[in-house]
Amino acid sequence: MKRARFTDEQIVRILQEADKAPVAEVAKRHGVSEPSIYIWRKKFGDMGTDDVKRLKLLEQENSRLKKILAERDLEIEVMKEITGKKVVSVQARLEQARYAVDRGISQRRACALLQVARSGLGYQQRMPVKDQPVIAAMRSYSEQYPRYGARRIRIFLRRDGIVLGRDRAARIWAGAGLQMPKKRTRKRKDHMGSPNRQPFVATAPNEVWAYDFVFDACANGQKLKCLTLIDEFTKESLYIDVAGSIKGKRVVQILEEVIAKRGYPKVLRSDNGPEFISTILLEWAVAKGLHNLHIEPGKPWQNGTNESFNGKFRDECLALNWFYSRQHAKVIIETWRKHYNLIRPHSSLDYQTPLEFVSEWRNNLNPGVHVSK
Repeated sequence: MKRARFTDEQIVRILQEADKAPVAEVAKRHGVSEPSIYIWRKKFGDMGTDDVKRLKLLEQENSRLKKILAERDLEIEVMKEITGKKVVSVQARLEQARYAVDRGISQRRACALLQVARSGLGYQQRMPVKDQPVIAAMRSYSEQYPRYGARRIRIFLRRDGIVLGRDRAARIWAGAGLQMPKKRTRKRKDHMGSPNRQPFVATAPNEVWAYDFVFDACANGQKLKCLTLIDEFTKESLYIDVAGSIKGKRVVQILEEVIAKRGYPKVLRSDNGPEFISTILLEWAVAKGLHNLHIEPGKPWQNGTNESFNGKFRDECLALNWFYSRQHAKVIIETWRKHYNLIRPHSSLDYQTPLEFVSEWRNNLNPGVHVSK
């Protein structure tokens, strides 16, 4: 992850939040990994810059003003705190009414302000008690995989023997406040009707391999150039090469290394980057009898499978981790690649892993033949 993503002042604020709340919760809220926060704490914990001092003075002044307002009018302060939060559901309004009562406002007044029945304050729901083990399991997986939503976490729970319907899983997930922050996405054009949306669609493993580059940087300033290679049919990540520079010769070496383990594909799909149209790569492909399928310029959706993988790679790995060196990045990225292939449920594979999908595909192709996983 690039160092420039957070300023020093922002890092200090995040560390202050981590002093008051669980590190896992703060990491999920800001879209970083727990190790990154510990690295920041080691690097910025004793920082005494003028900007940080000024920030602390502003926070102290803000706290003093809040205390003055609290002494003036308790009810106004409590209602400002309540109305500043999202209190749409009845259960949320009841919780805020209980909070107001705890702060010294009468039950009658608190219920009138929040438009709930007084009898509701003493009612205890039974379902939340029943859901506590599920919520605990969800929270544990959410801390481990902060970029996964309710659908993927439900698959992990099912593997553990906790079977939930989609609606119930979504309800419990939302009720526990585990939703990921929504990302703003720009509106994209619909390419479903475009000709040659994705030429030569793979129908079996090892038919089409797709590759592309993803760029990032380390905290020490080292550049990261990652070559991602996937099998379009199984969605398996075949290789991720991490370096500062990758030329056509290195691409050929990687392909030969993967081919030695898996055999030859029929098609290599890529964009028109200089590495993929280099003479050494094209001549090698011709000599091996491989078909190089280059997408049309300006039409990345023709390499949609790899583009989708690169998006997940950036969201679930690069954006979550603070790489202090290129070697550190290699270790983290390879660990994530193995998780992606062996553990992560894939929505396009009916929430199976690539290994499970290939095993099922071969069993369907050869009924009665058992394929070990």
